[in-house]
Formats: sequence, structure tokens, C-alpha cells
Amino acid sequence: MLPLLTLDAGTWLDQTFHGFDYAIFEFFHSIQSGFMTALANFFTFFGDEMFVIPVLVIGIILCFFKKTRKYGFAIFISIIIGTLITNVVLKPLVFRARPYITMADDPFFTWYQNVGGLTESDRSFPSGHTTGAFEIAISLALCLKSDGKKAWSILPVVVAVMTGLSRIYLMVHYPTDVIGGVIAGLVAGVLGYFIAKAIMKSLEKGSNKLARGLNDLDAAQLLRKKQ
Repeated sequence: MLPLLTLDAGTWLDQTFHGFDYAIFEFFHSIQSGFMTALANFFTFFGDEMFVIPVLVIGIILCFFKKTRKYGFAIFISIIIGTLITNVVLKPLVFRARPYITMADDPFFTWYQNVGGLTESDRSFPSGHTTGAFEIAISLALCLKSDGKKAWSILPVVVAVMTGLSRIYLMVHYPTDVIGGVIAGLVAGVLGYFIAKAIMKSLEKGSNKLARGLNDLDAAQLLRKKQ
């Protein structure tokens, strides 16, 4: 029963949003240039595993410093939630083929080859790169905003938007895949931030020794003592 459901989900997306996806592909095809291709390849990196995994590691490290702990918790939790939503649940469930596979006989395929012909091993919906970029951007933006750095909070969101658009331009995702990735990333980022906020509050108000110890833990102080 599950294979039938997954097949129907991917096919339903292809059929229902064909006109919408096709129209947006036409627009991106119309602006194709060497500069745009270079720009797309630059921004697509911000959703790649080669970027997200190091950010995850940085998030873990930030948890050991009192001043940055909120950021560390938020980023780490958001990435975990986003990965579960996109890679563990939705991609295998929807099982949608990539546009460069389903549109292999379409004139757009020549465009796909011209912009690099990137291939991906997993399924198309939702866009994992877009999820990755948005889960990091939203959790970081909310942390920055809560610290009164509203102007800086805009930057990661702009990068995330450009990452999503790059996936359409490079034709490794349908526009609807990117929309799905935006939603998944937003959910992961918001949940990650508020869960991190709850953890921080719990540690600050903790009455037991473990909670107080974790709250007082600060790698910065330990490093200063060793100097």
C-alpha cells in the first residue's frame, strides 16, 4: 500500500502543479547567462551537506560557551528537525523524481545541461538544500532578533532565499519542491529556536545540581584559566 501512496504523491505533484512549475522554469530559462549560472552555483552551496554539517558541528561547539549557547542549541536542534522532516519522512514518502529525469525529452533539458547538469542521488520533494538553508537561517535570524540585532537577522534569510532560487535555476528541483523546502525549513527553524529557548530557561531556573552545572558551564572561562 505504501509504494502506491508514494507513487501517487509524486505523480499528483507533477500533474497538479505542472503549469505552475513549467511557467517558473520558463522564466529562469529566459535569464540564463554565465553570470547567473556562477551565482546559482555559489548560493546552492549554502544548502549543501558540505556546508550544513560543519554548521551543525559549530552549533554543538557553541553550546559549550555561555554567551553563544542559545545559538548553538537553536542551530543544532533546527538541523536535526529539518533533516527528519525532509530526508527521513517526506522524500521517501513522496518519492518524486527530479525534473531533469521527468523532463529528459523536454527542451529544458538542454538548459539543464548548459547550467552544469548537476545530479542528486535522493528524491526531489522537498528540496533538501532549501530546507537546510532555511532551518539555519530562521533559527539564526530569530536568535539575532532576540538579541536586538534585527538588521543582521535579514542576511541569513536572504542567503536562504537565494539558495532556494538557485535550485530551480540549476533545474535540480521543481519550484514546488523549493516551496516545500521553505516550509520544512521554516517549521524546523521556528521549532528549533523555541525548543532552545525553553531549554535555556529550564537550565537557568534549574533547582538540581545537574541543571545548575550545565547552566554555569562555560568553555570560555575554562580556556582563560588555562592561560
